[in-house]
Amino acid sequence: MPNYSVSEKDMLKTMIAISESDQKNEIAALLKVSDFVYDPRYDFSGIVYNQKKLYGIIKVPVTERKFAENSKDYFSAISMQIYNDDDYYRYLGISSIGIKAIHTEEIDFDEKTVFLEKDSTYSNFASFVINNKRLDEIQKNYLFEACDCANNKDTLAASVMLGASCELMLIRLTEAYKIYLDNHASQTEADAFNKRVVNARCANDRLTEFLKRAESKAEVLKKYGFDNIPLMFSFFNVIRKTRNDSGHPTGIKISEQEMKMIMTEYTAVMDKLLDAIEGLPKD
Repeated sequence: MPNYSVSEKDMLKTMIAISESDQKNEIAALLKVSDFVYDPRYDFSGIVYNQKKLYGIIKVPVTERKFAENSKDYFSAISMQIYNDDDYYRYLGISSIGIKAIHTEEIDFDEKTVFLEKDSTYSNFASFVINNKRLDEIQKNYLFEACDCANNKDTLAASVMLGASCELMLIRLTEAYKIYLDNHASQTEADAFNKRVVNARCANDRLTEFLKRAESKAEVLKKYGFDNIPLMFSFFNVIRKTRNDSGHPTGIKISEQEMKMIMTEYTAVMDKLLDAIEGLPKD
């Protein structure tokens, strides 16, 4: 085992810390999903007797290769600041940019099998959906289809499926809130909610009218994690608008990065929505 003065793990961790300190957030984000390995050479440094040359390699996801190549000089500069030369090695920076192997996992649902990159946004989302016992089969089908489409780069189709899921989630929430009002509000208030929200003519009206009433009784939803109601439901509007743009001939494209962000945020929001749907008093 080579005797390095700084381990590969510590080198990467310190490089991340330096790039964050330098406010190079894109580079820091890249390093967090990359690997660092040493590249020892047999030729001598000529500085210290019997001391050999040592380089490093940054292995990045295949989609980040170009950005990593453009950042190579920065990687070299900060890694050279970190490594402590000794009698064994003289460290000379990053020799090349490598590629991380893509490790896949097989995920089965409803007689369909997909292969997703292990520990990726899509595989984590699919696992969350499949293993969530609180989601009904209709929701699971919408969400798994969205994940399958996104994994195949069909982000427009994926956004339509996410929009259908989000609209169904809002319907379930308004139905639960209506039962709460039936038992804890006046008949007039409950009837108005039923007319304006539950039986709204479209998703946009339902969301707008529900938000008005939810804000007026903020304490009801706060116990389920809705600390900032407008912010929480603004995410519904993001998904709704994305779905509408994708489902009509607007020419608008949804990037993979945008899709991953939406899926990650939806996972967090979904748990709170399910808590409220299940937890709102029914008597």
